[in-house]
Amino acid sequence: MNAGLSTKNAPSPSVVLPHYAFGAIAFIIASVMMFFASDMLSASYIGPKVLGLTHILVLSWITVIIFGALYQLIPVVMEVKLYSETLAYISFILIAVGSVLMVYSFWNNYIGNNIIIMIGGTMLVLSIILFAVNTVKSALSSKVKTIENKFIVTSIVWLLLTVLLGFFIILNASYGYLSKSNIELLKIHFQFGIIGWFMMLVIGVASTLMPMFFISHKLKKVYLQNAYYMINIGIVMLSVLLYFYPNIYALLAIGMVIIGGFGFFIKYNYDAYKKRLRRKLDIGMKLSVLAFVLLFFVLILAFLVIFGSEFMPSFTINFNLAFGTLIILGFLTALILGQMYKTLPFIVWLQKYQDKVGKFKIPLPNDLYSEKVADMHYYTYLIAIITLFAGLMLSMSIIIKIASIFFVLTALLFAYNTFKILLHKENLKPLDNNK
Repeated sequence: MNAGLSTKNAPSPSVVLPHYAFGAIAFIIASVMMFFASDMLSASYIGPKVLGLTHILVLSWITVIIFGALYQLIPVVMEVKLYSETLAYISFILIAVGSVLMVYSFWNNYIGNNIIIMIGGTMLVLSIILFAVNTVKSALSSKVKTIENKFIVTSIVWLLLTVLLGFFIILNASYGYLSKSNIELLKIHFQFGIIGWFMMLVIGVASTLMPMFFISHKLKKVYLQNAYYMINIGIVMLSVLLYFYPNIYALLAIGMVIIGGFGFFIKYNYDAYKKRLRRKLDIGMKLSVLAFVLLFFVLILAFLVIFGSEFMPSFTINFNLAFGTLIILGFLTALILGQMYKTLPFIVWLQKYQDKVGKFKIPLPNDLYSEKVADMHYYTYLIAIITLFAGLMLSMSIIIKIASIFFVLTALLFAYNTFKILLHKENLKPLDNNK
């Protein structure tokens, strides 16, 4: 989001802003939860606390903020009004309450035929359905048809499939509809959510915004087209293989296709970085560039996950856990930390000052937050993610605890800036007409 995009179709700020507030608070709670889940994480045990931690990060932190960002981004980028602001309000309430109930249930091992997790799961499904209807109907009514927009719409379809499968897994744990173990279904659920929803969405949004923020031109869209078809075909084929024929060599082959798709995406953004006219990077772009550096390491880990079981079997679990963690707390979290500074200040600035330009002396969007605080959480986050990765690979609880402390510091500093922006008071000064 920047001044180069038309905002006439943007929804009311009251639709978007609560998502950022809720997400910032969830990030603090998740960071504290990591401290208490460190023993399970170091033991590579996917138990109740790890499931609770995973779902607060995926649902309450990442997904909620993405929902808010997309309610702003889709109307602005696709030049279309949001289908229904009312549906957006209802969807937010449902995902906020539903994710809290789900996280509480997982953390306390209330899994199976339990009324709390059933209510939470139902609310999440309804929230995602409303979100999908709202955003897809908005996108389909747009006359702007680009490969980036296709990524965004397709990711929402994968989100819907992710949540429906997750809810079915909960029911299957209680009633045993399928002979397949829930562990096998969780593998499909994971790749639907991480690759289909998050990564497809990130490609669509990043490929739209990163060249704009870098001020880069003449990029090859064929890279994005290759990425789109390779990743989507890979997800479908991987799901079929995981369920019906989990042959290691077939899975390796499909895994390489998906990794190749992400390679094209990285190449596209690397070209945008190399061709950028804006040479100096602000804190938002520093964090965003860090996110793509972490994505490069995610792809290296993907190779280790694919081939590790054959050549380094004793590290297989460590590789898998580090891979998932580096996607969620690495790439996706770094990207959200960075892009918050490129979106939220501009949204609030428009709300406060759009009709006052030329009439008063007004602050700039980057005056709405503390650059010093942002720089601080850049470094605390960097320490946190490096330390966490080391703790997971060495299976050492004390190192993971240290990492969690730095994540708490990062979350608190990030929340400070988030609420500084959200609670910003108008600061109007008279123009100096003598100049």
